[in-house]
Formats: sequence, C-alpha cells, structure tokens
Amino acid sequence: MRMARLALAVVTTLAWVSAANADEASVNEIQSQIERLQAQYQSSEQQEQALRNEEREMRTQLEALRTRSEELEQARRVALAEMNERYQLVVTDPNTDISSAVAAYQEAVDAHQQNLNRIREQVTSLSQKQEEIQQNSMSRHALVNRLESYEEQLEFARVERIRNEFNRVGSIDAQQSLTCARTDTIQACEERGKQLARQRASREFTNNLFASLSESEIAVQNREASGASVRVLGARVVNSGFSGQGEYSVNLRVELEGQLNGNQACTLLQIDSRYCSDGTNRTAENAEAAAGDDGVLYQLTVRSNVYDDEVFINGVSYGSTPLQLMLPAGEHDIVVSKHGFEGDSQRVSLREAKTLRFELARSNNVFTTGERIQDALYGEAKGPDLVIVPAGRAQVGDQTGEGRANEQPVRSVLIGEMFGMGVFPVTVEQFRDFVAATEYVTEAEMARGCAAINGEGRSEWSADRNWRNPGFEQNGNAPVVCVSYNDALEYVAWLSSTTGNEYRLPTEAQWEYSAKASTDTNYWWGNSIGVGRANCRTCGGQFANVKPSPVGSFPANSWGIYDTVGNVWEWTADERSGAPVLKGGAFNFAASLARAAARLEMPADFRGNYVGMRVIRTP
Repeated sequence: MRMARLALAVVTTLAWVSAANADEASVNEIQSQIERLQAQYQSSEQQEQALRNEEREMRTQLEALRTRSEELEQARRVALAEMNERYQLVVTDPNTDISSAVAAYQEAVDAHQQNLNRIREQVTSLSQKQEEIQQNSMSRHALVNRLESYEEQLEFARVERIRNEFNRVGSIDAQQSLTCARTDTIQACEERGKQLARQRASREFTNNLFASLSESEIAVQNREASGASVRVLGARVVNSGFSGQGEYSVNLRVELEGQLNGNQACTLLQIDSRYCSDGTNRTAENAEAAAGDDGVLYQLTVRSNVYDDEVFINGVSYGSTPLQLMLPAGEHDIVVSKHGFEGDSQRVSLREAKTLRFELARSNNVFTTGERIQDALYGEAKGPDLVIVPAGRAQVGDQTGEGRANEQPVRSVLIGEMFGMGVFPVTVEQFRDFVAATEYVTEAEMARGCAAINGEGRSEWSADRNWRNPGFEQNGNAPVVCVSYNDALEYVAWLSSTTGNEYRLPTEAQWEYSAKASTDTNYWWGNSIGVGRANCRTCGGQFANVKPSPVGSFPANSWGIYDTVGNVWEWTADERSGAPVLKGGAFNFAASLARAAARLEMPADFRGNYVGMRVIRTP
C-alpha cells in the first residue's frame, strides 16, 4: 500500500535536561588557563631571546678583553726588556736613572692585571647569564608541560560537554496528515501516521540537538560518520481524526533523548579516540543495548545514481534521494525505484549510523505510449505534465484544402521515436518557478512590453504588459503568455539542466502530429469547430475573445493532450529551417486559425498576450 505523505507541522518544545552550563564553564576555564599559559610561554620565549642576545654581546666583549690581554702582555714584555736594559747600564754607570723604565714596567703590569680581572668578571657574568638562560628554558619547558596538560584536559572537557549537550531530553509535537487507503482500518491508518510522525520528529529532534551544540559547526560536518542517535522515550496521541478534506490527521507528542556514546563524541570533534575512552568497551555495550531496545534510533542515509527516484522503507514511501532519516535499531527493507529503471533493494541491520548506495539500471523499455510522466524540479516544484506520444509519420499541412498558402504542400515527416508531449501549455505557475530559480527577465520586461489585439483587430504594443500582467486577470493555472521564442528557449534549457533530461520546444511536425492524434481533419474531432469545444474568438463561452481559459478547461484529444485548439498560440520550430512558427490559434483569433495545420511565422523576439508555449521531452 502506498500512502501520500502531506503536511508535517513540527513544533519543538525543547526543555533540555543537562549540565551543559557547567560543562561550558569548565571548558571556558580551561581555555582561559591555556590562554594565560600561552601568554606566559610567549613572554618566556621573548625573555630567552633577550637573554641570548645579552649572552652573545657578553661573549663578544670577553673575546675583546682576551685580545686586549694579549696586547697588554706584549706591552709588559717590552717594558720588562727596557727595564732590564736599564739595570745593565747601572752596572757600568751607577748614576743611570732607571725610574722611568721601572714606572713604565709597573704601569704595563697593572694594565695587564686589570684586564685579567675584567676577564674574570666577564667570565663570571657570562656564566651567570648562561645559568639565567638555563633557568628560563627550564621554566619554559615547564610551561609547555602545563600547556599540554591543560590541552589534554580541554579535549576531555570538550568530550564531556558535547556528550552532555547531546544526551538531553526534549519533546516535539508532530502533526502528520495522510491519505488512508480504502482497505485500511482507522487503527491501521493511525498507526501509519504515528510511525511517520515519530520518524520525522526524531529527525527534527536530532537536527535541533546538533544546532544547539557549542561546537555545532564541526559536529555537523562529522554527523554522518559519528553514528550519533536518539532514543524515543515515549509518544502519545494528542488528537487524531479525519479532516474536512478527507485526510486523516495524527497529532503526536514525542519525548526523545540524545544518544552520544563511546567514541562518537571524538568522531564529532575530530579528536583522538583516547579522549573518549574510560577503560570499557562502551561501543560494544551500546551496540548490545541497542539490539534489545527498539527505542534507539540511528541515522540512515540513502543515495542513488539517479534523480527523482522514490525510496520505500518497510513498504512506506519516504520521498527521493538523497535521503537522511532516523530509524529504530533492527532490520529494515529498503527499496529505491524510478520509472524507466530497474529497482534496487537492500536489507540493512541498523545498529549504528549507515549510508547505503543504490545503483539503478535503465530498463530496456523506458516508456509506454499514453503514459503520463512528470519530473521533479526543486522543493515542491514540478515540471510540466507530459504524455508519451508514439513514433509514427506526421502529415504536416492542410489536408482538407481549406487552409492558407503557407500550409501547402502537405509534407510527410517521420517521427522516428516516441517522445513526451506537454499535456497542457506551460502555465503561469510553472513559469514562475523558472523565474524564481533563475531570476530570469523576459524580453517583454526588458523592452517594449507585449503585443495585444485591440478592438479593431489590430496588434498594438504596451510597455506595461508582460507575463505577470498581460492585460487581463489570470491565475497560476492559466497558460503563460507574453513570452517570446527566445524566452521559451531559456525555459526549456533550464528544465534540461535542472532535471538532467532533454527538454525542447516541439518541431512544427511534432506539434501537429500530437494535436491531430492520428486524425486528418481540421480539428482532432472533425472539420467543424462547433461550439464549446475550444476557446477562440467565435467558439462561444465565457473566455471567447476575452482571455485564455485555465489549462484543461476543454476535453483532451484521444492521446490525452489538452488545448491544442485555440486558447493561446504555441511556439514551435520548423524542422526544415529552424525558424520560429506559432501553432494552434488563440482565444482572440478566428476559428480557422485554430486548425492543426494553421501556422504563423513570427520573429524570435515577438511576444503577445495570446502567445504561450508547450514543451516536449525526449525519452
């Protein structure tokens, strides 16, 4: 059974129960100590550098004193030699004056001795300076040791803080609306709603936990690898019942608790696992506990090689990949499917956070004629609704002899492969999605505005007209108008880049082939326009010659394609020349121009409030 998951309103009332504030204070105190010690260490480094500079200067001075000592020793020897010569003269001449020689020698001896004393003093000072440097180095090494100790304490404190911040208790009110199958009992439908609400509530709770962490940024980066989980402590139905739209609504209050154990905190913080070790195998204990506790939820990430797929977990649709959700511990069957591809399935035993990768291979027969397909774009936005048109041969041109000269001669064009044709013209809402995603500005908005047919049947331009304001009231389901051929090309290019599929404007042959739906008459129902079958100037009805009708207001042809007769002209390209061609007629044009073969050749920058577009997609 497949059930539509509609609105999920999640209101968080998180009354955390933890010692997070104390942990924060502890971490902050340690960080303050580290900053203080780092400042001391930096000061010590600067001081040691100054001491070493002083030591180098003292060594230079000592070297100069020793050089001076050699010079003074040489001077002493010279003075001694001169004094000895004077003494020799005294032997031969007792009256010889030797006092000056003795004085010179004494002066040389004193100078040398004083220099030796300065050398001894310098050596002593240098030794003291070296000891001071050594003491400073020892002090700096002690600071390093204290710093490392505090940094170790900080890592332990960070682990304790993130554990306490994550392992909190809180409650979430989750409202889940769903469509029940006719075969479901009310109890079965409510149980399914409760299951979906619990799952989404646990994911929201986990997101809130991560957002509230002091180190949220780094933790979020490592969330998937950590295996962090939450436990459902209890859930009770606040109210439930059918709404006015026939949907069953369950309002569930879920109480949950974060589960961050073992090495998970270290993984979140990207630090060594030893900071999470307390001498026991906590990971094994947690896994053993989880095996017997259905309340524990683990994160499961599902990825695939395709876009716009659908993920079923235990038979319930959870949307498309990439998908990240919280599931109870235990066995789960995961199936990923997409139309046109062979589905892939895996059974997972969930005891920790896991990521599963699915590879979907394209089926041999991707589409079948008449099948309706629609690509997802972004968020809730969907691409144009398409129907598969079969391959065949198109007779392009006037086959009844009632047409204009530019519809002749009739040419036979091979449509070599099936393609997806827009079920409706592109709507205002669909074009608005394109503009919102790209900030595109149409040619009408840039200059001159948009053309319209006045009361005299003539085309006139108004700078105020564009796709947002075409000159008449419109809703999101109206066909978009005031778009040029160039605007239309930009739109299909965006569809292609967003979906990964090839979107184009139809060729004239593809458009006429799809509009006729295997007929050879002016209109898919016959050669006469009749009354009330389409929207043209003379077709009758509330929209005739007033404005475009909402798409799908009139019956579809036998291939399931709407609005190919009248309403708005649609851009195509002549497959022979590539020139822009308008097809289909419009609400304010004659019925004869709404024939499938009718064509208007217009420049690529033309836009009118009666001109829109329809797209095709290749298989």
